[in-house]
Amino acid sequence: MSAIRVFQRLVNTYLGAGASDRLSRYAYDGAYGLPQWQELSTFNYGYAPCDDAVAEGWPNEPHQIQLYAEVAKAVAAAARPPEPVRLLEVCCGRGGGLAYLHATLSPRATIGIDRSLTALRHRRNGSAAIAHVQGHALQLPLREASIDLAVNVEALADLQKLPFLAEISRVLAPNGIFAVTDTMPHGPEACHLGLIDLGRKCGLEVVSFRDITMNVCEACRSDDQRRSELVNRLPRYLRPIAREWVSLPGTTRFGQFQRKERCYFIAAMAKNTAL
Repeated sequence: MSAIRVFQRLVNTYLGAGASDRLSRYAYDGAYGLPQWQELSTFNYGYAPCDDAVAEGWPNEPHQIQLYAEVAKAVAAAARPPEPVRLLEVCCGRGGGLAYLHATLSPRATIGIDRSLTALRHRRNGSAAIAHVQGHALQLPLREASIDLAVNVEALADLQKLPFLAEISRVLAPNGIFAVTDTMPHGPEACHLGLIDLGRKCGLEVVSFRDITMNVCEACRSDDQRRSELVNRLPRYLRPIAREWVSLPGTTRFGQFQRKERCYFIAAMAKNTAL
């Protein structure tokens, strides 16, 4: 069990789940405000190999932006949202990935929502065409059926899944697409079936599912030096948790990926009013 999970269990046991949620929120907000990490535009495990255009256009974070490129490919394969789309990223962080999607997909309207004001204040996309709004993933400040394409990168595992997917279903237009990438326990088949079951309960149909666990492992290995340097900028007491956050080789999470004890996936889900 990782240091993060041990910490969470101790907090839940002695302070209650509400305190755990508050501490998690403070840690999340604090990570975005770290002066040692100000140049970062997005936080995710990454994907390898990188397309040449991504490597050239985003030389400081190629693996992280490549993960968004793979999300864009999943959206293109689903081929359901109308053009031009109304694009939403939930938990957009500093907005680097959303900036990539905005430039790649050319949506009519783009909005990023994150609960962290610190992340939004330190956003790195710099485009006036992208709206940024503070809000919670379980209570999106959007009208029903107002979004054609919703994206979420690495937040599903940290949220209450059914309420979150129900909220995504609420804001999606009929036949709208939800593209999601994250990690879950167990192998790819169990993850796929679990996502299908969750989707059915919320009016979302899984139209594509791709296991990219080994691509994520390769990104962690290829990006090891940069991530280690980022971790070593932090105070010593934060480094053990930070190593798990960024999944350095040798950490619990990296070992779980290698042994296929956890699946990292990209999925596209379509709003299906018949479900």
